[in-house]
This record gives sequence, structure tokens and C-alpha cells, in this order.
Amino acid sequence: MIYYYLITALVTLLCLIFLIFHFELNKVNYLLMILFILLTITNGGFLAIALSETVSEAVLAKKVCYFGACFLPVVLLFLVCEICNYKVIMWIRRVIYSICFFVYAMVLSIGITDWYYKDISLKEVDGVSVLVYDYGSFHVLFYIILFGSLFFEGIILLYTLLKKHAVSRKNLYALLLLSVSNVMAFVLVRYIHSGIEIMPLAYALDSIILLYLFRRGMMYSIDDNIAGSLAENENSGYIMFDNRWNYLGCNAFVTKVFPDIKDCVVDRPLKELQGLHVIFEHMNHYMNDKKDTFSIQIDEKHYEGKIERIRYRKNPSGYIIELKEDTDNWKYLNLLTDHNKELQRFQSELEEKVEEQTKEIREQQEKMRELYLQTILAISESVDAKDRYTSGHSKRVAKYAGMIAARMGKSKEEQDAIYHAGLMHDVGKIRIPDEIINKPGKLTDEEFEMIKVHPIAGFHILNNISTDNAVAAKYHHERYDGKGYPNGIAGEMIPEVARILGVADSYDAMASNRSYCKALPQDVIRSEIEKGKGTQFDPEIADIMLQMIDEDKEYKLRELTENIKRILIVDDDEENHVIFKEIMEDEPIYEVISASGGRQALEILKNESVDLIVLDIKMPDMNGIETLEYIREKYNTPVVFMTSDKSLTLSADFASYGCNDYITKPFLALVVKEVVHNMTETTMIEG
Repeated sequence: MIYYYLITALVTLLCLIFLIFHFELNKVNYLLMILFILLTITNGGFLAIALSETVSEAVLAKKVCYFGACFLPVVLLFLVCEICNYKVIMWIRRVIYSICFFVYAMVLSIGITDWYYKDISLKEVDGVSVLVYDYGSFHVLFYIILFGSLFFEGIILLYTLLKKHAVSRKNLYALLLLSVSNVMAFVLVRYIHSGIEIMPLAYALDSIILLYLFRRGMMYSIDDNIAGSLAENENSGYIMFDNRWNYLGCNAFVTKVFPDIKDCVVDRPLKELQGLHVIFEHMNHYMNDKKDTFSIQIDEKHYEGKIERIRYRKNPSGYIIELKEDTDNWKYLNLLTDHNKELQRFQSELEEKVEEQTKEIREQQEKMRELYLQTILAISESVDAKDRYTSGHSKRVAKYAGMIAARMGKSKEEQDAIYHAGLMHDVGKIRIPDEIINKPGKLTDEEFEMIKVHPIAGFHILNNISTDNAVAAKYHHERYDGKGYPNGIAGEMIPEVARILGVADSYDAMASNRSYCKALPQDVIRSEIEKGKGTQFDPEIADIMLQMIDEDKEYKLRELTENIKRILIVDDDEENHVIFKEIMEDEPIYEVISASGGRQALEILKNESVDLIVLDIKMPDMNGIETLEYIREKYNTPVVFMTSDKSLTLSADFASYGCNDYITKPFLALVVKEVVHNMTETTMIEG
């Protein structure tokens, strides 16, 4: 067992030696250095007890042990406070240290009085000496120091782990392990009643853990590091003085600027050597009129200076003069003075170039914005195309959401962002099979579970395009009470844009014809939204929707789904009129009107508005291209050409005339319907 005490003592000693010789001592936290010294002394004391041959030798060695043991818990506590960035008030430190010194005074009375130990004797266990004793009345003070320090240390570490983020988690866990191991070792010693002390092993492990933490850089003295960095700074100079302006020292930068300063003696007034007179001059200015900044020129270099007070514990303790070379900036200012007109001309040209480039950037941004909007509309159209019954749903939801946002006091930019989110909120329905979306009856549980996939699908489709729109798509089916999907979040945890879309989406679902039901009356919709306040909907947003419903006396919001779209078909062949009307007769939202030629079509356009013009190319009085030229002089109405010539590559040529698309004869019913639908829906969006 003698080797046990010898090894633990050597471990703490080697850790101390490694700390001294391996690291820069001026960067080591002083509390850490004290801690290593105390650990080494304490384990040395344990070794001395084990080697003792008489009671008096063992008592003396025990006093050496206690020199470390009395102060170790407190020093470790203060070190933990510094690591966790807590300042301990000075008077509290003094009180705690005073208690430690008092306890150690009681330790020194061992063998003289019974205050701390009594009935002392020496016995041998496994070849080592063990001091046997009973505790005196003052020994309880040591427990107060030990367990009090460990208690507050644990609280500080746990609080820092939970509340602070500027301290390394790994370091805090290591310190917590150190504290817990010390407590466990102490408890084992007291309750196992073994003749072998466990604390030397705990102290050896403490040394290793603390050395590890120091190597990780957590116990360097920040102030000393800063001071060292300033001293080595090659771009700034520092000269220090005491309160009486006695010279205290400078860094290498200053000696390069004022070589004669090497002849000045520390703790004496600065000599008025050649070159240093400028420093004296500005020192006097500072004393007389408190002017703390100055400029000096030496040879061809220019320096900016500043005089500041040095304080220690809030008390003035001296002065520091900071010098920074500013030659380049100084030359630039002189150049500005000498060549002011030239610089102004250059600045004017530069401003013109900047303005020109800014204009180009804005134009590019506008093009990108238009492309972005076109992309949004294309995505929205692709979703609505899956279900003719809910055609225009995304646009209507976007419109309602924008109206709600405006009433909430959102800015124009925020309203636009919410409108765009509304256009794309259902993009995930691309993932859902058509037979489920268009099913006329009630969905099965499995089908409804499939429907619940579309917010997640929408999130992943949009996430690389727009994070905000992706979030809106993901959460627009969440409920305020947390019973929605896909994540079941509740209240204001649901993003605001999703809460707005949730109300707008539900309103349109009830106010539109669906494959499984007709649009509900306005009073029924109002009742459902009122019923969903606080459960399905955000109460404040639901109130805004209710206000919009109450103001909409004639149920005009719903008219967005009921507008009849008028199609003008222009063809000299009456049979084509009949075929076209037969194709569209099962689409109740479309009205087809006819014109036998281009001139008649222009007359109709003078008196009536239409949503789409279907124009034959070959007509006797005025062909389709001529008619389109006249139309484009006044109208932006979408135009679709009809032709029986399938050998022409017409798309690019027709676009140059202002044609939006073309269809070929004989007509394919599905193609006609698809073209008509997309052209009329686009009209509504742009309008």
C-alpha cells in the first residue's frame, strides 16, 4: 500500500510540474495554480502519514494534509465560478477564506487540545501507518466548508448547464464529474471505515481532469491573454505610466517609433530625449484640457494617439498611451485636399456607374420576381388542374389570405408573401392520386390518410424554392387545439401564415362546389367558422374572416367560383360552331358565343367582354392573323388559333402575332377543354 500513496503523490506532483514547464505561466489562471499546489501538498501529506513511525510524526503530516484539504473545496468553488462567468463579491471571498483559516487554526491545535481531534493513536494496516482518532467539537466546521462548497458548486454547474450557452458542455460535465467523484470518495472514506484513504486517489484524478480542462483552453486567464496580445501587437503601440506619470514600460512597436525610449528608466519620469518631446507635449495637453486624442508625424509616417486612464477595481492606477499608424489614411486625406476637384470628378463618375449598375440590378431583380411569380402560378395551375370541381381553389385561398393579412395590418410585402403562400399551399396534392381527389363520395379511412400526406409532400417540393412557402404548406391543416395534421402542433406554435391559410382554406372549401357536395349557404359557413374559433382556428384570425363574411351581404366572395366565362368562337364554317358548343355543353361555367368572321368578331368585342377568343386562321373576309392584329391594338384577351394544317410549325410564329396557343381540326374534345380551361383561368389570375 505504500506504493499506492507514493503513486498518487507522484501523479499530483507530475501534473504540477507539467503545468509549470509546459504552459506559459502568465496565461494560467491563478486559482488553477493554487489548486494544483494544494493537491500536491495534500497527497504529499497522505504519503507522510503512511510513512510515519510515531504519533507526533503522523500528527504533523496530518496538519500538512489539512493545509490543502481546508482550502481545496473553496478554491475549486471560486474556480468554477470564474469558468461559468460568475463574479463572487470580494467581501464574500474574504469571509469564506477567514472561515477556512479559522478551521485550519483548529487543525493546528491537534495534539495540543481536544477541539479538533481527541484520543489520537497510531496503528499499522497493510504495512502503512494509519492515524486513529475521534472527532472534536470543532471538526463539524470542516464539513460545513466541504459540503457547503460542493453544494454551491453543484448548483452553479447545473444552472450553467441548463441556462447558459457560452460555456463548453464538455467542460461542465468534466467539472461535475470531478465534484461527484470527490463527494463519493469522501463518503466512502467515512462510511467504509477502511484503514486506506481513498481521497489521495480522488485528488490524483482531480489533477488529471483539471489538466485536461486546462489543455482545452478553458482556464487560461482571458485578461492575461489580452494583455499578452497587446504587448505583442505589431500594429499598435502602448506606453504605460503610473498615477504620477512615472514611466512603466512599452511594447516593441513603440521602441521602433521612439528608439531613445530604451534609455528611459522604469518608475521614473520619462526623459526628454530626442523625439519624445511630442509625447510630453500631449501629456501636458491631457493634464491641462483633458484632450485625450492627438496626431503626430515622425519622418514620413503618421500616427493617431489616444490617452486613457487605467483602472484596477474601479480605482485609477495609471495612464496608457495608445499609438496606431495611420499613414495611408493620412496620405489619402492630404491627397483629397490637394486634388479635391479630381476626386470630385472621379466620385461623380463612380456615382453614375453605381447608379447604372444599380438600375441593371433592379431590372434583373424585377425579371427574377416575374419569373418567380410565373413559377408560382404554374405550380398553382398544375395543382388545380387535378380537380375541375375545385378549379381556382388555390387562387381564391390566396386572395382570401391576402385580404385577411391586410386587415391584420401587414405590410404590402407581407401581404404579397402570404398571397404567394396561398397559391402554393396545396402543391402537395400532386402526390395524391386523381381518383381520391375527384372521388364523389365520402373518403375511406385509408384514402383520408393518403390525403394527409399532401402537406408533407408540399413542404419537400417547396423547401428548395422558398422556406416560408414550404412551412405554410406543411402546417396549413394544423388545428389551434392541436388535433390537426401532420404534426399535431397547437396554438401560436403553428406559424402565423399557416393559421391564416387554415381559415381561408376552410372558408373556400365550404363556399365552393366540390365533387362530394355543393357550396354551403353563407350563414352555415359563418356558423361553422364561429364554432371553430379556438378549436380549429386561431380566434383572432377567425374573427377577421367573420367580419369579412358579415360585410359581404350579397355573398360576393363566393362569386369567384360562379363567374360564367364567355368564349367567342370565330369561324366561317357553321359546323365548327356546333362541334365546339357540343364539346363545352357539359361545362356549365362556360358560355359559347359565335361570330362568322373577323369583322363580326370585332363588332362583338366593342359591345361585350369575353374571356377567350377561338379564332380560325382561314376566313374569306378577314383571315385570322389580320383579325388578331386588330384585336391586339385594343384588347389583351387570350386568343387561340384553329387550323386544319398540321404540317406547319406554328407555335413560335403565332406567338409573334400575339397568339397564346392553337388547336388543330378535327377537334379532340379533351384537348379543347384543357386549352379553354387553362386560358380562362390564366385570365382570372392576371386580372
